[in-house]
Amino acid sequence: MFFEKLRAGAQGTTSKIVLGLIILSFALAGVGSYVTRPVVEVAAVVNGDEISAQALENAYRNERARLESQLGPQFNQLLGDPAYVEQIRRSVLEQMVEQRLIDQKVAELKLRASDEQVRNAIRNLPEFQQDGRFNNERYQQLLARSGISPEQLRDSVRQDLSRQMLLSALVGSSFTLEAEAGWLDRLSRQQRDAQYVRLPLSDFSERAEPSDEEVEAYYRQQPQQFQRPEQVRINYLLLDAGAVSSADIDEQAIADYYQANLSTYSRPEQRKVAHIMVNKGRDAEQKIQAIAERLAAGEAFAELARTESDDSFSGARGGELEWMETGTMDPAFDQAAFALAQVGDVSGVVESEFGLHLITLLEVQPAQTRPLAEVRDSIAERLARDEAANAFYAREQRLAELAFEFPDSLDMAAQELGLEVKSTDYFSTQDAPAEINDPRVLTQAFSERLRQQGVNSDLIELGSNRAIVIHVTEHRPAAVRDFAEVREQARELALAAKARELAAEAADALLAAWRDGEEQAWLEQHGLAVTELSGLTRESEEDPALLDALFAMPAPTEQPSLRTLALAGGDQLVLRLNGVTTPEDSSELLAQIREGQSSLLGQREYQSLLAALKAAGKIEYRRLSSQTDNF
Repeated sequence: MFFEKLRAGAQGTTSKIVLGLIILSFALAGVGSYVTRPVVEVAAVVNGDEISAQALENAYRNERARLESQLGPQFNQLLGDPAYVEQIRRSVLEQMVEQRLIDQKVAELKLRASDEQVRNAIRNLPEFQQDGRFNNERYQQLLARSGISPEQLRDSVRQDLSRQMLLSALVGSSFTLEAEAGWLDRLSRQQRDAQYVRLPLSDFSERAEPSDEEVEAYYRQQPQQFQRPEQVRINYLLLDAGAVSSADIDEQAIADYYQANLSTYSRPEQRKVAHIMVNKGRDAEQKIQAIAERLAAGEAFAELARTESDDSFSGARGGELEWMETGTMDPAFDQAAFALAQVGDVSGVVESEFGLHLITLLEVQPAQTRPLAEVRDSIAERLARDEAANAFYAREQRLAELAFEFPDSLDMAAQELGLEVKSTDYFSTQDAPAEINDPRVLTQAFSERLRQQGVNSDLIELGSNRAIVIHVTEHRPAAVRDFAEVREQARELALAAKARELAAEAADALLAAWRDGEEQAWLEQHGLAVTELSGLTRESEEDPALLDALFAMPAPTEQPSLRTLALAGGDQLVLRLNGVTTPEDSSELLAQIREGQSSLLGQREYQSLLAALKAAGKIEYRRLSSQTDNF
């Protein structure tokens, strides 16, 4: 009865309408699955031009590789700080935005490097140079290996040259007046005569014994100097891969690896060929055919290469090229070169993207395979490293699982893996124990999540087959230490502050006495002497702070030019400037100074241009972070 009613209902008008809507929805969903495409993620939009997230990722990876080669192991530690990684990524994106703004300005001004400029720039690239000259063979090989077509290289170089045209116009239009450069030239060679008296801080420390009230007052007035940093205590498990000796590797395993990787220990066949090349053009086919007929008539290949080949570099050597392997040249050239059966054979006309060629085989080096005995030790060492890494990987995965399954403690993971739970005393980010003093560990140790939830950290990979899991047991927030705890430190700091205050008062007293002409009596009373300085220049071997102060002082007039100076160590100086000598004539550095100032002005104008373009443009930042960053 139930099924009969169901069948009857299905024939009704309402049921047919509902069924039609369901079928339509499935049809539309099916069509949608064919016509939709993945949305390209965008990192920024600059005046309507999109910078893709993938382009940002590529540029970020290049910058990371550059910094890693520059900073070495230190860079891997810096990567443990998420803020540092974000700073790098933001800097890279900002550079890309600036470059896009410059490209838009270049297009607006219709600046475009000529074909001749592009050609010369490519020929002058050091990557394509050999013995100081452009090497067409090297050019072809590098392009083939890089997977870059000549058109792609040409467009990239043209874009760079067009940008340089704008920058050169900015920098080249900046100038410095000769009078301005002359002043800088003469000021740079100015000489000054002076005197100074040094008041050592140590002379005042003996008289600066502060009272208990003064010490406590200093503690209350300078709480930032007695701050205890945020501290934690943690338990941790450190997993370190043990070394596996190559002597323990089974000989059969070594032989099996050798057979499975024969290509690694084999050198493919190599060939040395010579070619005659004719650049593509209206009469290229007739010219290459004429050369082929002369070869068939018995003329020497090398001589024709010297006189007829458009590849002048190889032509000077009779068309001879370097040793080549399959896949290193243009595909058509490569196929023809390896199709030649005997030394001395000449190919038919071969067309590549670079021109028309005739190729002759000069020499062949057959493929060779290094014997097992020669590579046995290196294979054993590799297998030992792999075995250690595989064992570490399995234990690492298990440690991660156990730390997650039993989040309240590290005891279960330690028991199963045979590890020791280590504990620390309180430490801050500045004095962490050496074994855990790693940014990746410290970031977790001081994270709010571990502190509030009381759980184990995620597995932290430290590199070199080392990993760690931590558990925060206690936390102590930053706070001002109790006065009783820092009483002696406060006394030392208060004493030093009072000594500096007394030294400054004494310096002011000497300054007043010098101004009144009574400095001699004052110096005799305090057992101090004047030091004479004559002919000082900005490059003299004196304390840089002293030189900066003296060259900032006004030249003496009716009143002596005097000032005090507190040195970094606490000593006080009282300075008297006696005379200033400025050269009248310019030096041989005038042109260099003028050029340097013009360049500096040009750089400022470039920064001003960027600032103006950013202010006038519509820039939208959409995505900065990446899911692929590992800390």
